Amino acid sequence: MSQRSSRSERRRCPHGTRAHPSPARAPDTSPAPPPSLTLAALLGSSLLLGCALGGSASFPAASELPDERRRPDGVAIDPASTPPQPVNQADARDSVVTLRTPLGVGLALDVVAEFFKRVIAEDSEALSELLTRDALAIQTGSGGQGQPPSAGTWWEQRFRRLEYGKLAGEPVYRESEVQIFRAEDVLAAPHHPAIQPETLDDQDIVIRVPIMTARIAADRLLGDEIVVWLRRDGPRFRIYRLLEDFQLQ
Repeated sequence: MSQRSSRSERRRCPHGTRAHPSPARAPDTSPAPPPSLTLAALLGSSLLLGCALGGSASFPAASELPDERRRPDGVAIDPASTPPQPVNQADARDSVVTLRTPLGVGLALDVVAEFFKRVIAEDSEALSELLTRDALAIQTGSGGQGQPPSAGTWWEQRFRRLEYGKLAGEPVYRESEVQIFRAEDVLAAPHHPAIQPETLDDQDIVIRVPIMTARIAADRLLGDEIVVWLRRDGPRFRIYRLLEDFQLQ
């Protein structure tokens, strides 16, 4: 009886006996690791995991790097299309055009001033630099008979026959008195009959120069006026026609 009771008590003990509560756990007061250590630990774990999966990492030494300078990777781009030829004017219906910037009148006046300087210096070679290849000297008093001579040849003949150095120091013309015409002005303004509107380019300039000193003593050196017809040649003007009422005696 006593043995049975003791077994029963032993069997009831785990369930019947009231368990004593475990002592409360003390809060963890240890400082948290800094973020840098946490990031380093994560990176180290990632590297170890990568090495475990793919084997040991291999990096080239400085002595194994190529000596030539590394160039950036090429980038595929569309090749640039060739721009159209430049023109003086275009229609609004044209899709893509290249327009020339108009030259100022001041450049044309500079050519006229340089022309008279080289005439007075009787420098035919320097004068030819101001002329176009097909420049002509039109003698307005000839009545339009015969083929006009080349402007360069015409002035070479005049230099051989006359002394233009006598004009040095003389007022040949006044810039304030010159008349300037563009192609669109020729139809509305008085112009020389030798200048036909249909023969003018869009950027041609015609300058009428009244001559102040046409004679020195008895020598007639210039006509009473010279009409200088200028044509654009790239970034500058050149003399295309010279119109003058002058005859060599």
